[in-house]
Amino acid sequence: MTTLEALGTTLVVGSGVFIVTYYLLINVGYLLIHVLALVQLRDSVRESEWTPSFRAFDSPFYPGVAMVVPAYNEAASIVESVRSMLALNYPDQEIVVVNDGSSDATLERLEEAFGLRPVDAEVPYDVPSEPIRGVYRSATHEDLLVVDKENGGKSDALNAGVWLTDQELFCAVDADTVIDRDALLDVVAPFLEEPSRTVASGGTIRVANECVVQDGQVKEVNLPKTGLAGVQVMEYLRAFYSGRLGLARLKGLILISGAFGVFRTDRVREIGGYRHDTITEDFDMVVRLHEHLSDNDVDYRIEFVPEPVAWTEVPETLRTLGRQRRRWYRGMMETVVASRRMFFRRAYGRVGTVVLPFFTAAEALGPLIEGFGYVLLPLGWYLGILNVEFFLLFLLLTVGAGVFLSWFGVFSEVWSYNRYESPWEVLRLLWYGVLENFGYRQWKTIVAWHGLIEYLRGDQSWGAMERRGFGDAGTDSAEAAGAAGPGVATAAATDSEAGPDDSASETGAAAAAADDGGFVWTTDFSEGVGDGGFVWVTDPSLGAGDGGFVIALDDDGSARLAATTDFSEGVGDGGFVWVTDPSLGPADGGFVWTRDPLDGAGDEGFVWVLDGGS
Repeated sequence: MTTLEALGTTLVVGSGVFIVTYYLLINVGYLLIHVLALVQLRDSVRESEWTPSFRAFDSPFYPGVAMVVPAYNEAASIVESVRSMLALNYPDQEIVVVNDGSSDATLERLEEAFGLRPVDAEVPYDVPSEPIRGVYRSATHEDLLVVDKENGGKSDALNAGVWLTDQELFCAVDADTVIDRDALLDVVAPFLEEPSRTVASGGTIRVANECVVQDGQVKEVNLPKTGLAGVQVMEYLRAFYSGRLGLARLKGLILISGAFGVFRTDRVREIGGYRHDTITEDFDMVVRLHEHLSDNDVDYRIEFVPEPVAWTEVPETLRTLGRQRRRWYRGMMETVVASRRMFFRRAYGRVGTVVLPFFTAAEALGPLIEGFGYVLLPLGWYLGILNVEFFLLFLLLTVGAGVFLSWFGVFSEVWSYNRYESPWEVLRLLWYGVLENFGYRQWKTIVAWHGLIEYLRGDQSWGAMERRGFGDAGTDSAEAAGAAGPGVATAAATDSEAGPDDSASETGAAAAAADDGGFVWTTDFSEGVGDGGFVWVTDPSLGAGDGGFVIALDDDGSARLAATTDFSEGVGDGGFVWVTDPSLGPADGGFVWTRDPLDGAGDEGFVWVLDGGS
């Protein structure tokens, strides 16, 4: 053996021993966190079984909560999102929608649906955001406030909402999130138990893909049909019912999801609100709260409550998921580096001495080291030094431990709140726990290395998040801040299905009036008789196909519908085309009007009745 070969062998063997030892320690830490989570979950389940003798949402003791909703080009879904939040059971809430310089009709949709009126008063604060163009209050829902400002990104929009509410607490909510009706009552429980100490509280995020969403609420819980979305269900269960609960038990919770988290308004203002130079503002916010309150010797608590649930759609393609996970990794690295002064310092309690170092070792460095191990295996085989014991030990500490921890998460789900009641779905969950460790886990190590390279290059792009819509809601594709700048909130459908408030009536009242739009087929009418009818929508997807119908005038001046492939032959600048997957309308298809119809406007719709009336 040459000197070079001997050196290579020594490096490979030494690296292998390091990786095995590293993962042994990491898995011991994970196991401890999961056991602590199980103890915490037991206590939470016991508390949830106690039913108070009063109606919680009528109690005067609940603190006021502002639901801050950043909205960037959310015309397709913003009205339904707001309606679902207005329907939440909570005695004192305010909805603060921040229109972050949208280039579409987001503000117009809100004006039409809720009768916005300008607030005739100057903004009383020096708000750390882009200039505010106007503040509006709804004439029909006094708890709805709309802030119109110039575009500045999601963090900027959140700051505007935080500074323009008078509520004691605020809840940061993504516009593509559906919240269970009683979730707010549950997630604020820590603020009732210790109002002076509690500064933040988070709930559980679950996967909404394939769930049935009606009237802004999840009516039927289903597992996703695709394996990629299914393994993400497993990830979310493990992250919330094991990771978050275990860290909360350790008094070291450092992450509250930006899709559903409640914060003390004054404490967030103290630290200057959300930072603009990070792409994971939720993680950054919680770590900065820990740092600020510890520096000022404030006795505080940050809690996680497992029972309240918010539902979100997860990516169903590797391309979209890869963009999301690279962004998450870059944001994690930003926050870890920014908080490096807290590491191993007793002044920051368990967060500084245990949680942040372990989190960095396991979540930031762990995937990189694991990926390096996958490279070492074939290299060791090539050099003839790979032995069976090392290979099996490496697989046991990575894949084997991963399957065990995933099944631990399934056990926690089944034993506690058990949203997946069918035994078949539980078996599928167990299968996803195996599946994610063969191929998917290895793919994530590649994504982590890619994310590290992007971080080192200073990449701040957000990327495009393609969304299909909840349940039968349709299709929506959201372009995030790849073009508009870092941190811009995405536009995604929450619940586009026509509900009783939006459906056509006997007088023809349909969805919101607008300067553009089209008719879609629906079978959900409050007063229409028959199998369905057409309702007017304000933001249909582009029509597709080989042609359509235009309104044509005969020589005698009578109007008729004419089939054509050239819409310039008709009256106006467009025509109706048939699509089988409109963005609004839950049936098999409908007629939609092509984009930019100057004459396509109105506030009425047609329903099918037995006597042929319309």
